[in-house]
Amino acid sequence: MFEPLNFESLNETDIREEVIAPLIRFLGYRSSTEHDVIREQSLRYPRIFLGRKDAKKDPILRGKADYILEAGRKVRWVIEAKPPTQPIGRDDIEQAYTYANHPEVRAVYFVLSNGRTLHVYQTNRGPHVEPIFTLSYEEFNGKEQQLLNLLGPQAVLRDHPEVHPDLGIPLGPGLRSLERIANGSIQYTRCSLPNVPALKELQVTIIGGAVERDESGRIIAFLKTMGPSRSMQEMSERLGMNEFEMICEDDIISIDRSKPSIFRYQRTMVFPAGEPITDINTWEQRTFPFNLTVSIDAQAIGILEGHLFTGKFLNHATYKDVNLQVLFEGEFKIFLA
Repeated sequence: MFEPLNFESLNETDIREEVIAPLIRFLGYRSSTEHDVIREQSLRYPRIFLGRKDAKKDPILRGKADYILEAGRKVRWVIEAKPPTQPIGRDDIEQAYTYANHPEVRAVYFVLSNGRTLHVYQTNRGPHVEPIFTLSYEEFNGKEQQLLNLLGPQAVLRDHPEVHPDLGIPLGPGLRSLERIANGSIQYTRCSLPNVPALKELQVTIIGGAVERDESGRIIAFLKTMGPSRSMQEMSERLGMNEFEMICEDDIISIDRSKPSIFRYQRTMVFPAGEPITDINTWEQRTFPFNLTVSIDAQAIGILEGHLFTGKFLNHATYKDVNLQVLFEGEFKIFLA
């Protein structure tokens, strides 16, 4: 795909035509298309810029970027050609960085190639760090997919999605005003029923959900859960704890262990007379000749550590008509994404 070249006989213009232009076409960029190529765009700089010390004496700077690549007409990166007779130096890197970092360009990457080697730098890391990717010309054939996965239009758009500012109130330090629950778990370590030891090792998986504020400013956590067995999942669904909301009255999720945030879920439901319900003492289906009222009071008491909300989980179930109370205690962790 990329033909062998004798770099001893090539100059900088040759590098543009024989190395960079074919590379740009291979990656999928074309002039005046959705994935555009802008050649030799002139850029104007203020009197003080990278490396300039005296704003009064220094002249207005002007530069010309060799190639600006524009993925989806949204995200840009630049590539600069250098002669193959000398290695790429610090001045070359700083020059390419000024093009990439220019207010009219705002490129996510800047790339330099003297034909023999290609170096990719990440603009927001500055010009004084190592390249994130380096490839010799001989390696172009055989590593095409790596090039596409870094510099192809779809890859650039994938790795640099359009960011929309979050103007809401953050849920906690470092969080947005709405966070997705990626996963988590509730691990019970104690159950007040003495004859059902298996319930002391019960683990419920949190499979999704979200955290946000309601109209009154309260923090609402919506959780989706999955029980460890089919019967446990059915019981969870009957009690409304397979998908449920927990409410926190705090202004912000706490990071202070001495003052943890408390999320609470409360619900009362009535099972009609004659309707089967799982007896958690025996784990068998039973029917009652009267309506059975069940109240659930669950609390998640914890703190925020980065994007992890973790702490103690209490679940208090009251079966009013049979004078039975069951308390589960354990720990939880919820990962926010």
